Amino acid sequence: MTMDAESPNLRVLVIDDNLSIHEDFRKVLHANAADEHLAEARAALFEQPPRVLVSERFEVDCADQGEAGLSLVKKARNEGRPYAVAFVDMRMPPGWDGLETIERLWTVDDTLQVVVCTAYSDQPWDEIRARIGRNDKLLILQKPFNGIEALQLATALCRKWELARKVAGQLGELSRQVQARTTELQDSNTQLTETNKVLVRTVSDLQEAQSQILRQHQELERLASRDSLTGCLNRGAFFGEFEKAFVKSREHTTELCCLMVDIDHFKRVNDQFGHSVGDQAIQAVATCLSAGLRLTDVVGRYGGEEFCLMFPSTTLHEASSLAERLRAHVEAEAGERVRTVPRLAITVSFGISSTVFGARTPLELVDQADKALYAAKEGGRNCVMALDLLSSGANAADQVEPQVKRITTRVSSPPAA
Repeated sequence: MTMDAESPNLRVLVIDDNLSIHEDFRKVLHANAADEHLAEARAALFEQPPRVLVSERFEVDCADQGEAGLSLVKKARNEGRPYAVAFVDMRMPPGWDGLETIERLWTVDDTLQVVVCTAYSDQPWDEIRARIGRNDKLLILQKPFNGIEALQLATALCRKWELARKVAGQLGELSRQVQARTTELQDSNTQLTETNKVLVRTVSDLQEAQSQILRQHQELERLASRDSLTGCLNRGAFFGEFEKAFVKSREHTTELCCLMVDIDHFKRVNDQFGHSVGDQAIQAVATCLSAGLRLTDVVGRYGGEEFCLMFPSTTLHEASSLAERLRAHVEAEAGERVRTVPRLAITVSFGISSTVFGARTPLELVDQADKALYAAKEGGRNCVMALDLLSSGANAADQVEPQVKRITTRVSSPPAA
């Protein structure tokens, strides 16, 4: 039976060698029909309008190997009922792995939206991108996944597939209309030649206007989340990611570290060399910080010459070691990136805090890191300071409060000659 063009496509395919995963997806994606019938009965009994249910009626099929999944996709295409979304496991011994499965699926149905279900230890994103290429039809869901995440992905990607189908139909209709109009104009007498030229120019202008609108839209999206000077996340976008990581840290009882970074003596750079050089210094530091981070780390421009970094699932000791490497990297290379001022000395100070110190909100965690940063400035700058639990008072076991610990080794001055 061919799919109705007016009905939304909610067909989902799950390819995973673990049969329990199939059941997990069915529980998450199948609408609760009993709840819907109960809502309808309640509305009829109390003469109330039926309550709108937010659940989607997904149609879920499952396969335990890539070959079986490919057969289902071929069958669905031949029947005119293609799948909108496929959740594909990365590792499915002894058959194809996830990447090979995806490549073969797309040879049959290049409109299929795909979610790769992978653990942290599977192929890194660079390897996936090298195999698949840059593709807006591929997303990653990290195992163990949250049911809400899977439901949101299925809902959003089904709607994306539907929108793409409608756009393709509209473009096809538009193309047919243009072709019909072109044929009509070609059959017209020579008196319509000038009119035809005007129409061609109009179409060209419309295409250019459409391209310009698209470029402006993309630029607005970038400006909404990125700092225009450094390319790092702006403050609002950074805190959006920070809040999600903070909630995840509390849910999974994992440590989350926050680092505040400040460029040392930045006002002196502005006063001595001008704001143009100051901007170059900020860009150089941002480049050095970004280059030294891991895939899970996030850096944002906090304001002025300050940056804020977030290290998920990272202990305070690990964050301190990474911060010290970043500090040394900035000291060694940032000044060389400012071409207009040879041998410009640029250093930064770090303050580190962790959720182990009891921060109840992301802002409280930032404030703790900011206190450590202040201690780093007071301690001579160009160093890393981290909060540390030190005992105080007579009853040390009962009175533990965060203090500041210096991470950077002090360099002793050479003796005077």
